[in-house]
Amino acid sequence: MKTIFLSFVLPVFLLFSCVGNSKKEQSKLKKENIKGETMGTTFSVSYLDSNDIDPLPEMEQLLLEFNKSVSTYISDSEISRFNQGDSLWISTEGHFYRNFMLAKDVYEKSDAWFNPAVMPLVNYWGFGYTPKKIVEVVDSLKVNELKKLIQFDSVKHRKSGKQCFLHKKINGLELDFSAIAKGDAVDEVGRLLESKGIFNYFVEIGGEVRARGKTVSGYYWRTGIRVPDESSNNNQIQLALKLKDLSVATSGNYENFFEDKSTGIKYAHTINPHTGYPEKNTLLSASVFAKDCATADAFATAFMAMGFEKSWEMVHHIAYIDACFIYSDDLGNVKVKYSEKISELINLKSEKSEIN
Repeated sequence: MKTIFLSFVLPVFLLFSCVGNSKKEQSKLKKENIKGETMGTTFSVSYLDSNDIDPLPEMEQLLLEFNKSVSTYISDSEISRFNQGDSLWISTEGHFYRNFMLAKDVYEKSDAWFNPAVMPLVNYWGFGYTPKKIVEVVDSLKVNELKKLIQFDSVKHRKSGKQCFLHKKINGLELDFSAIAKGDAVDEVGRLLESKGIFNYFVEIGGEVRARGKTVSGYYWRTGIRVPDESSNNNQIQLALKLKDLSVATSGNYENFFEDKSTGIKYAHTINPHTGYPEKNTLLSASVFAKDCATADAFATAFMAMGFEKSWEMVHHIAYIDACFIYSDDLGNVKVKYSEKISELINLKSEKSEIN
């Protein structure tokens, strides 16, 4: 096992046709593991290899470049320079452009429930790159003022060859890709492995996962959805699933929150872009399955803001995603509901699988 500790500021599932292995070829493969820590979260990659390939150096370089592009915690990153100014030229082959276009697509498909322009409100509520502190006295006038900046579609872009010119029409507008970038970074690591001829792997960063192919035993990789309770630990699983060349991302309001000790009120990190306030609803966690982890990541965030009823309706209108929702009913009982295709993934007895 290789152990690394990554000092990236931003912690780090695309469905390609998986290259299958015969039993003879599978027996030649050996499992390799890379584990580390990044910005308070864990980084884990498992893959099968028969050629002693070491993807670690390029993986480190990839993630460094990724952060220099889309991390709001780095003052001179591309996204920070855009947020501090009013325009920016970016490469159409870079991380910023890819995240921008992915975010734009989910913004439109989710009826603006996923909104990367929510950064000013994220900072106001203490979950952004500014010093984190509880909002002791909520200023409704300030919230309404910041809501006027939350207009992602006002950011205009114009391509010219391999360059793209981004321009904001609203002074003070800022972008935040944190709800899609982690999933995209997982995808990028997966793409890197595939470029090395590695088609059996499991990439996980902070709970977002991309799995391809099978384990060394020839079974599908397996993961779990945590019990949505801040007092639970990573070993308490609400639902176990096998991943058949899929990506999954989970968003919940049970981990990242501030609690006002004087009132006991908890402010969750999911900001409702339509109200400007941290969202409070019966949805405890949303796990989204998609071809790529970036899409799953973004929709999981959108669903947490929307709540269970709206999310359940939307997931049935978007053909390329599936979801599993954990929510509380009117009596406070925890319920689990998932779209039809998820049934195959949780039927672990039908096909052998093993936990990564």
